Amino acid sequence: MNIPLLLVLAIPFLAAPLVYPLRRTPLAAPLAAGAALGIVALLWAVPWPPAALSADSSTLGPPVVLLGRSLRLTATDRWALSTLWGSAALLFLSAWPFRFERRLYPIGLAAGGLWALGLLTRPISLGAFFIGAAALLLTLTLLGEGHGMEGAAQYLIAASLGFLAWTTAAWAAEQAVLNPGQPLWPTIAFTLIGAAMVLWLGVWPAHRWVPMLFAEGAPIGAAFTVLLIHYGTWFWLAAWAQEFPWLPRLPGWGIVLQALGVLMMGSSALLALAERGWGAIGGYSWLASSGLAWLALSLGTEPGIQLSAWALWVRVVPLLGMAFALAAYRRIAGTTEPGRVSMAQGPWVIGLLLGSGLAMLDAPPFPGFAARWAMTRLLLPAHPLLALGLIGLPGLLGWALLRNLLAREPSDRPLRPMPRAAIGFGIAWWTAELLLLLAAPWLGIPLESLARAWVRTP
Repeated sequence: MNIPLLLVLAIPFLAAPLVYPLRRTPLAAPLAAGAALGIVALLWAVPWPPAALSADSSTLGPPVVLLGRSLRLTATDRWALSTLWGSAALLFLSAWPFRFERRLYPIGLAAGGLWALGLLTRPISLGAFFIGAAALLLTLTLLGEGHGMEGAAQYLIAASLGFLAWTTAAWAAEQAVLNPGQPLWPTIAFTLIGAAMVLWLGVWPAHRWVPMLFAEGAPIGAAFTVLLIHYGTWFWLAAWAQEFPWLPRLPGWGIVLQALGVLMMGSSALLALAERGWGAIGGYSWLASSGLAWLALSLGTEPGIQLSAWALWVRVVPLLGMAFALAAYRRIAGTTEPGRVSMAQGPWVIGLLLGSGLAMLDAPPFPGFAARWAMTRLLLPAHPLLALGLIGLPGLLGWALLRNLLAREPSDRPLRPMPRAAIGFGIAWWTAELLLLLAAPWLGIPLESLARAWVRTP
């Protein structure tokens, strides 16, 4: 029996009921973050001897059989769970100063545990139920203290329809395996996967739930939701490619991923120009920055996949800063309505909003600029217009951020004092961005093995 793997799966479900009664106390955040970091430590501290299942696949340690189903931990799964739980720990700690984020701790642990079960369970049709349950459970983290009802409702609709698309696609993919030579089943599975990604990633025209969550809901809960959905879907596709090797060979696979990335970047940059308020613009910035990772993944080469994974990694710190700044901004203003806080009233909050926004847009000298520049060089020989668009689109979002900062909107609402935690968090955030910039050449080296695993999958 693979005891370490059972611990990885059991820790979040054991920690969630312990955190729930403490969610109103200062102990909830460090306890939830400690459980998440404990999972990450377990994934890398335990020696996992490879166990071959067949001539073309292997797992880290023997598979765990639960209720007749096999749970397998591969090298790609270890990267996936480490990324998700490490990011979750940072978000749990950033939610510490805010009362309206307290639902995040127990629900976030349970949702992350369901995502882990979904990623490791085979066949993938059963894993889709765990993934869908996690996506639906995240709705509860978005309601905050009675706010964000419309955004949470839109997300619930998108998550429910996406869950149905994933489960039906799994059924169609299994039918394609049982009935080789019939093109109907692969076409149905391929179409449903594309529809599910449009709904879950917030691709235009199913984009409204992302900016609405950041604009009116609990900001750190919204950040946790988009991070788990976007990052989980990236590795979820790797699980699909492992179980159904014919899927990445379909003619439109790369074209669909490329279209998703282009739509996410282009539509978000244009729609952000019509928005007012930091929350909605922050949501569009996240969509645009996440689109770069999907565009890089569409190349299907080792450099493209490595660049896609690197683009996901460097987005964690900007998303963290944006979520904390929005929560602090909302606490100062005392409302989710668009308003204006001057630099004198909340200097660290405004600095975090601008810094995280520019980092998410890959402006120099932030680390994401290296990823966007490398993507431009990869696209320039075959797609020169698309490469030029990669350079120009951040300018539109940057103008939306700057215009929101310079807007002179009268406000008759009394402003609260800036949270003390904003100063410490701001210093830590800018330090983390500087360290990430200096460590960028070395952090991407371990991702080479992940990229090779992706390319070898078909």
